[in-house]
Amino acid sequence: MQTYIPSKEEFQKTVVQAVEQAVANRLPEIIHKATQKKYYTIQDVCDLLDVSRRHLQYLRDTGQIGCIKNGRKVYFRAEDLEEFFEINYIPSDDKLGDNGE
Repeated sequence: MQTYIPSKEEFQKTVVQAVEQAVANRLPEIIHKATQKKYYTIQDVCDLLDVSRRHLQYLRDTGQIGCIKNGRKVYFRAEDLEEFFEINYIPSDDKLGDNGE
């Protein structure tokens, strides 16, 4: 069995490529989390979900979306909204094909 020992330049090139690939894969997620709001108002959530205030109230009352109450103000955590989206996610049916038939 032969052992391969890369040159210093080959090793550095491999390490640089690995780091660049790791950064490229994670950077969009890191930027999204850094720029994302942590808390949303009722109007923000209504706009995001494209629902009425009354339907959002129903989602809160039934425990489908958690919220924070501060007096009369209501806020929604970004994590709670992401969880709501994940729970209600319906994967596409690959049987339909590209043209929907």
